[in-house]
Amino acid sequence: MLNKFPQFLNQLGCKIQNYGYLLANPSYAKVRAGKGCAELYRLLNKDWFPKNEIQLVVDVGANEGKFIITSLALMPEVAIYAFEPNLLLAKKLNSHNWNSKKIKIFPVALGSKQTDLPINITKFSPASSFLERSNKLAIEFPETETDKIAIVKVDRLDHLINSLDAVYDSILLKLDVQGFELEVLQGTTEIFDRIPIIVCEVNFATLYEKQPSLEAILSFLSKYGYQLIDIGSPIRSKTTKEVLYADIVFKKETL
Repeated sequence: MLNKFPQFLNQLGCKIQNYGYLLANPSYAKVRAGKGCAELYRLLNKDWFPKNEIQLVVDVGANEGKFIITSLALMPEVAIYAFEPNLLLAKKLNSHNWNSKKIKIFPVALGSKQTDLPINITKFSPASSFLERSNKLAIEFPETETDKIAIVKVDRLDHLINSLDAVYDSILLKLDVQGFELEVLQGTTEIFDRIPIIVCEVNFATLYEKQPSLEAILSFLSKYGYQLIDIGSPIRSKTTKEVLYADIVFKKETL
């Protein structure tokens, strides 16, 4: 019984801390109730995040819409463009009764060029990727097995944004693309001057074949004036406890 007491105190402390956070941030309750992404809410709900300046959220890899819910809680008046190449998920997102008319769903993938590519749609949909999963991913997350392969349209984000009638000068870019991060970023360079914040899920371990390294992503973004400013709570291996992946935030330097 005594051996379990420290664990009990730790759990109690976490519950008290979460309750205190809810009291201090009422919109956090909307994220929890709507099954949004609590970790990304906490990551962005900081003094360094210029939420009052953001005019558009671009959600790349929207999946089931968790970040849409999070964005609406943090910035209820901001427009959201969500990109999801899985047509079944894109259809569900379009049929959702969002509490905003500013949400637009694009059933396309984003990359460095306009093309068509095969995507591995997995049984656990958030793990779907253009890349093949590694042995490590298969061991750590068996549910990431490929269910089917679909051919999807790919376009450059900067071309799509520039082709739209609306002009947004301050964009939050969120990426969750399972090893395709560098491809998406390479297709965004023409509008980097309008993107002060990039939130990117990055793999620390090799989870997909031919994925870009963290160093490659850091090096690429540094060339365009971005600095790493914050890191979310990492997801660790169940066995070795090594960091597998985490959300990382980059902020563009201002002159």
